[in-house]
Amino acid sequence: MVKEMNPSQISTIKNTLQKCFSEDELTLMAEELGFTVRHRLIKPLELIIAFIACLGGDGCSTTQADLYRKFIEMTGLNISDHSWREQVKKTSLPLLILWLWLRCLDALSRKVISFEPSSPFSEFQPIRLHDGSSQAVYDELKDVLPGRFNKVSPAAIEMHATVDLLEDSFVRVQMMEDTRSERACLRALHSSLKRTLILIDAGYFELEYFGAVDDREGCFLCRAPQSINPVIHRCEREDGKQYHRYEGKKLNEVLSSFPKDKCMDLDVEWPQLSKRTFRLVVRWNGQRECWVFIVTNLSRDNFSLEQVFLGYCLRWQIELIFKEVKSYAGWHRFNTKFATLVISLVLLSFIVATLKRYLAHATEADMDAEISTHKVAKCGTHLFGNVMKSLMKKSRCLSRDLKNLISFWEKSAKREHPARDRQTGRSVLGLVSGGAA
Repeated sequence: MVKEMNPSQISTIKNTLQKCFSEDELTLMAEELGFTVRHRLIKPLELIIAFIACLGGDGCSTTQADLYRKFIEMTGLNISDHSWREQVKKTSLPLLILWLWLRCLDALSRKVISFEPSSPFSEFQPIRLHDGSSQAVYDELKDVLPGRFNKVSPAAIEMHATVDLLEDSFVRVQMMEDTRSERACLRALHSSLKRTLILIDAGYFELEYFGAVDDREGCFLCRAPQSINPVIHRCEREDGKQYHRYEGKKLNEVLSSFPKDKCMDLDVEWPQLSKRTFRLVVRWNGQRECWVFIVTNLSRDNFSLEQVFLGYCLRWQIELIFKEVKSYAGWHRFNTKFATLVISLVLLSFIVATLKRYLAHATEADMDAEISTHKVAKCGTHLFGNVMKSLMKKSRCLSRDLKNLISFWEKSAKREHPARDRQTGRSVLGLVSGGAA
């Protein structure tokens, strides 16, 4: 039997969305940024919501002309293609959309996931996941947005993002051409990182950064590249057997003699970061036929070798968000020679993902169901489009459209195997959902 959503919950969601997409405040910001100089038929709110409906709604829009037609369809205005293009290529449009996204993040972000008290990871608040993703764009933009692979993708854009795992939302995004190294895009650190855990991929491996995190009382988990070669101070097998003969030797000198059926737990030191020891856990990946290295400063007393590996696997959640943004929110679909429009569409894709995840967690909070954000990103697109249209028109049907969308997701976007996830998925470390609107 499907549980009816509490009307007060629907009302809360509606009010939150209306606050995020306040026409008065959006118009005022458009004037301050220079997007709106004279008030014309094309209003900032209608333009942006039409974009969002395109990216997160029917999913059939693949060209600039499709965007234009969607705007005409939703507004009913008689606007020429030329007039529309003059608006969307303004350099102030990405700034306006960025302002709106930050506004959405502020209003829609809540703590929606937590660790059970018995989990050693429950001590961390927050848990930051950092990664990047690139995407090829229209080749003619190679001078404005150069890519690192000149022959295959001469033009590309790259996003470096930080996600709060417990809020399941972005806290920082950096957009640039696809030519800079990942290490140069590591976020600046706060003066204190007490109770903060940072998860990063091998491309961001930076010893000085790890030292800075450690000095600020923070913790980190980072997959290390195959090229590392630290000095071993301590070596222990997962069953507790000590390997004293490896102490004082470099990793590459002894790595070939490590057992491939057992994980190894080491204390290591790098010459360029002397007098600072980090923990290095090592295991053999038989499928890829390579060693996997995880560097961390998590204590051995509180975090077992298995918990270190499983903890690093939580970083996969940011990959899932990038998948939603790129595959299900339109990022990869558009061919346009306007760089400002490309940047605007990328930012709007993140807004779509933010909105859908907020609604997914709201569904989960009130209806006793574990909801898959992956499914939410893919299904109910027509109903999501109805919500956006009612939001644009300030229609009294918004509550009804929200209820229809959330009810559909409650029935059709449940997690397939929640019990299995508690054994092998993200919940194996005691991570549980508790969505909020």
